[in-house]
Amino acid sequence: MKFAGFYRGDLDGLAGPLTREAAAQWSMSHRQLRDRYGMLDKRSEDNLWTLQPLAALKVRQMMTALRGLADWKLICGIRTYAEQDSLYKKRPRVTRAKGGQSMHNFGIAADVCLFVDGKDVWTPSEGADSIYKPVAALAHKLGLVWGGDFKSIYDPGHVQLGELPTAILHHAYTTGSATLAQLLQS
Repeated sequence: MKFAGFYRGDLDGLAGPLTREAAAQWSMSHRQLRDRYGMLDKRSEDNLWTLQPLAALKVRQMMTALRGLADWKLICGIRTYAEQDSLYKKRPRVTRAKGGQSMHNFGIAADVCLFVDGKDVWTPSEGADSIYKPVAALAHKLGLVWGGDFKSIYDPGHVQLGELPTAILHHAYTTGSATLAQLLQS
């Protein structure tokens, strides 16, 4: 909540009035986005509410547009470092980022998947018939980074807000030294 700019005190690990006020502001910001852009499916909503509000705005806009095209769902928002480490260890490789090295760890990345008749569809992911063409187009239009453009690993279901160095994100996120908005402006 400090990273979102809602918590105004020093990070002390205590849940007091400033924490409760920040949590209320977090919820209000997400409700306002939902009210403005419309309600999505429960899975997408649950994942959207884990994102930093600045990221949630862009991702919600993308998901609202995708909803009109097919049954796209948001399948991942924020991840803990432990969840990221578990994915890192999986084979075949699904990520090259350990805990603390993924934009998911800071609430500024999301993963989307197409569903047909209630089942997840992942292919074709490349080429002229790629199912991810609308994701790429909307991500680019909204100023999101699309994972299909990554040079290190092709991740077409991934979108994120900005390309900030993870060391800077980690420091700001864990110490409260800067908000996401401040980092995006510098």
